[in-house]
This record gives sequence, C-alpha cells and structure tokens, in this order.
Amino acid sequence: MRRTQQQRRQATQAAVLAAAIEVLIDDGYANFSSGRVAARAGVSRGAIERYFPTKNDLLIAVTDHAMERAVAHAERLAARKGKRTIEQFLLDSEHFFFSPVYRAMMELAIAAASDAALARPYRPIVVRARRRLNQIWLDCLGAAGFPRHSAEDFILLTHYLLRGVFLVSNWLPYNPNRRAVLKTWLALAPAILQLRQTSPSLLRVPNAGGRPRKTRRRTGGRPRRRRAAS
Repeated sequence: MRRTQQQRRQATQAAVLAAAIEVLIDDGYANFSSGRVAARAGVSRGAIERYFPTKNDLLIAVTDHAMERAVAHAERLAARKGKRTIEQFLLDSEHFFFSPVYRAMMELAIAAASDAALARPYRPIVVRARRRLNQIWLDCLGAAGFPRHSAEDFILLTHYLLRGVFLVSNWLPYNPNRRAVLKTWLALAPAILQLRQTSPSLLRVPNAGGRPRKTRRRTGGRPRRRRAAS
C-alpha cells in the first residue's frame, strides 16, 4: 500500500531526528549542521528546512524526541510486574546515562550554557522530562514500601554517581569499571532506601523557564526541603 502524505512526512521527520542525533554523537555540536544531517538522513536540505526552519528548531526537536524516548523507556520498565524495583530503576538509569543519545544531550547541554537562544526552549524540555522520570521511579519505590524522602535521595544519588562515571569514561583519562560500580551501588541501595532521618534536599530542580537558582542560606531553623520530583 502506498503511504499517505502524513506517513511520508512522519517518516521523513523521524529519519531527520535520528540523523541529527547521530551527527551530534559522531561530530559534536561544533560540527553540527543541517547539511550534515541531510546527507546522513538521505534527504535534501530543503526537506529539513521545511520542517525545521532553523538549526535551533532542529536541535530543540531532537531534545524533545530524545527525552520522550527516555520517558517511554522508563515507563516500560516501571510497568513490568514481578520485577525488583531497585534493579529496574538502576537498569533504566544506566540506559539513560550510557546510551549514545546521552552523549548527544550533553553536547546540547554544553552548547545551551553559552547560547541563550538555545537555552530558552531547551531547558524547559529537559526539566519537565527529568521531573517525569524522577516521578515514575519515586512512585515505584514508594509502592515498594520505601520512605519517600529516602527514595528521592536514592534517585538523586544514583544520577550524581552515573553522571560522574559518564564524565570520567568519556572525557577523563580513566577507565572505570561500570559494572563493578553498579554492583556495589546495588549492594548499598537497601541501606540508603531504609534511611528514615530527614536531611537537607540534595537538589533544587530549577523552574522550567530559567537557569538553576543558587541556594540561599536561611538564617535560623532547619533547611527547607524541596522535592526533586513534583
């Protein structure tokens, strides 16, 4: 059967987004261009500009596409019945931080740090997706009987750990044993998840429309705790 115009349009957009991610992974943001994406996708540059008129339009579409895929992956793992929740969360986290797509997302994060025009639409997408991802696993760990604040801390600590391993693996002259790191972290997980004492929040998630705000010191009293996933 012949494809409809809408199906052809969707196929072209999917091919362009996949090619754009590959260009970011292989060539980096500094060498990213619509021409390179068009060549890799097997379409004309005019076809790309029909759907994504500017370079930033394409990059924002790539960000949204990648983060939606990450949320869908988490939802699939979280929906598995009869599986251990901690292991499923760690599997999803490893997939997120060590898939090639995360390298592309890091290229965009670095670019957005110095490009306000890119940062304005980029940051809200990332913040919203991260909130959704955190909430998926916060709900699952809570349903498994772990205290909410401990589950929240475990999620954030896992992300800090894996971001660090990613950085070391890709840009520093070290070769960490990721499997051993995750195995050790899994062994420590029950102790962290059973903690019941309150502590200051490990992270302040920024408003979707702005830069992360600096933490202000409060005078007197205990630090105010904010949830990482709302």
